[in-house]
Amino acid sequence: MNKRVSGYFAPSLVASAIALSFSAPIQAEQQESVVDTGDIETIEVTARGRVETIQSVPDSVTAFSADDIESARITSIRDVANLTPNLTALDNFRPGLARINIRGLITPQVGDPPLAFVVDGVTASDLEFINQDLVDIERIEVMRGAQGALYGRGAVGGAILITTKQPYEELEGSIKGSIGNGDTYELNGVISGSLNEDDTAYFRLGGYTKSSDGLINNEFLDEEADYLDEDSLFGQLHFEIFDATSVSLKSRYTTSDAGFAYYQGVTEDTVEDFSIETSQNIRNNDKRDVAEFSAKISHDFDYATLDFITAYNKSENEHFYDGDYSADPTYEEDEFGFILRAPFGTEGLFDVESVTVEARLTSQSESDLRWAVSTFYQDKERNNTINFFDDLLGDVPLDRSDFTDDLIYLTIADINSSEAWAIAGQVNYDLTDKLELTGALRYDYDDRQSFDPNFKEETIANKDFSQWQPKVTVAYQMNSDFLVYTGYSKGFRSGGFNEPAEGISRVFDKETSDSYELGFKSTLFAGMATFNGALFAIDQQNAQITQFNVDTFTLENLGIDEVLTQGLELELAVNLTDNLDMQLSAGWLDSEIKEFAGRPELEGRSQVWVADYNYALSLNHSIEISENWSLNSRADVQVLGPRYFDIESPDIESSTNTFLNANIGLVSEQWAIQLYAKNLTDERSIEDNFFFGDGVTEYARMPNKPRSYGVEVKYSF
Repeated sequence: MNKRVSGYFAPSLVASAIALSFSAPIQAEQQESVVDTGDIETIEVTARGRVETIQSVPDSVTAFSADDIESARITSIRDVANLTPNLTALDNFRPGLARINIRGLITPQVGDPPLAFVVDGVTASDLEFINQDLVDIERIEVMRGAQGALYGRGAVGGAILITTKQPYEELEGSIKGSIGNGDTYELNGVISGSLNEDDTAYFRLGGYTKSSDGLINNEFLDEEADYLDEDSLFGQLHFEIFDATSVSLKSRYTTSDAGFAYYQGVTEDTVEDFSIETSQNIRNNDKRDVAEFSAKISHDFDYATLDFITAYNKSENEHFYDGDYSADPTYEEDEFGFILRAPFGTEGLFDVESVTVEARLTSQSESDLRWAVSTFYQDKERNNTINFFDDLLGDVPLDRSDFTDDLIYLTIADINSSEAWAIAGQVNYDLTDKLELTGALRYDYDDRQSFDPNFKEETIANKDFSQWQPKVTVAYQMNSDFLVYTGYSKGFRSGGFNEPAEGISRVFDKETSDSYELGFKSTLFAGMATFNGALFAIDQQNAQITQFNVDTFTLENLGIDEVLTQGLELELAVNLTDNLDMQLSAGWLDSEIKEFAGRPELEGRSQVWVADYNYALSLNHSIEISENWSLNSRADVQVLGPRYFDIESPDIESSTNTFLNANIGLVSEQWAIQLYAKNLTDERSIEDNFFFGDGVTEYARMPNKPRSYGVEVKYSF
């Protein structure tokens, strides 16, 4: 096993690194265009209420244009993370939940993720609404560093901003289909155009269907454990009501039926032995329905633009799985006849419903002073029920229909609600023609309640969490090709409640962080290259992590008193020739638990789930082979450093993993035909690993997906 050495970055590294960045602060509507300089593609955004190139904005952001998304075959948050410094997204216990880690700040299984996820100005209210397929996307921006002043509670590590493609007056659309190994297929399509002759009403409709038998074998059932069937429909309407007023309506519905929890029983010595396969006697199944609706009204005044956005989201999930992760029938009893170990099945019922309302007023002034103010309200309820069933045989193929209610021996239920509001403001002021000062401040208040509906009076808990979140940035444009900046920001993640169970701490407190950053952005070789970097330090207080409590079979959130994380990020983009370009991104982290009163033996160790580094090198090549056709190819090499997965076994770490993705195809104005391969070398790695210790399964390990490949055809009109 790998052993990790904690320590601070050497002074030489601090001196040599100054920072990586791209950007986009205030929660204003963001639009993109591509500046054709004849050299490196330059993305323009209006994130701060004015058009700026990404190289001129003093913040750490990685951006992907529509062309980037298409060439890199980005279809999920994980694909984004693989190409972004100090961002990882590993598979979680079940579909729909992404284990996102950014700059050393992790996603606990109880509580909120370490970043805000914003789609067309609407902030996702729960982790359930984050990990969906990215289809029909115009731009993706990943902001790194605490963004609480701009995006509120939960943005302790950053924000992911998604801009979908908008409807236009001209009729356009596309249809794309693919087939691959594992009997995998996908078909998606989009159509957009005008609804009237005046071109004041537009529509955009789309959807996809996909299916896979899976690639991970359950050797006991002799079938694949990671099967998937998913369908989604989405649409939007846009109306120009008056010269200065517009209305946009959007909706999306997704339903899925999938295999999940394909954990494998391993020991400390075999944790990276991937010849060990999944062996469970229950056919695990996860069903999820997600509905999302939003409405936005925008009005342009002479001095500012007012945006009013409201959204309703609902997720319904039910799943059933082999709770002991094995096909072993073993029963163990103590001398008094009490059962110590028995096979069991587990049912989970999770419903999340939320309403969000937000208003923003953004100045239109092009003067030295620019500003924005906003208000926010959210009402959310999460209803969880977990039923544990006796599996009386343990080594017979079963599914949910084989378990009746009289086999339930334990139920854990929790209704968890949150009513939150916030006010925020931002000011950008040009002190000189080269020196800019940015200040932002937001106050978040979150009132939470939790109770077991079967024992409400005995289990009800109430607590509110609040925090002021300031952000200050100073940027100096030394010349047209070099920007240097520094800043401070405060992060805040709300506290909450663990599931009611005897012997656990019911309340976990809020998490706060202080982030410091020094960065630069540069354009080199007369526009043929960009080189950006950032050096940062994050001091977390009460850093939230989740531990599986083997005594109560509940997930328990804990708070680490202090975690100090220092890091470096670098990004380089170069046009090597007229036909070949290269992108390189690299992130390094030094994370250390400074104080943990509950587990002092972990002091000096790194934070759980945090990789020491991640790198990505991409090459894009295009060559014309005829008047109408070109041959395009791309290769990505992605490296993820060692990390450990469970505070109960901090000495069990993964190896460094290297993944290779590639695609090659013929492209014309209307057609694209390509062959693709993901994880081409079939690299095997650990997605999750935790101490189970039931006498049969010592550690439960979830593996990554094996190699996948196929062919894809797209037609655009």
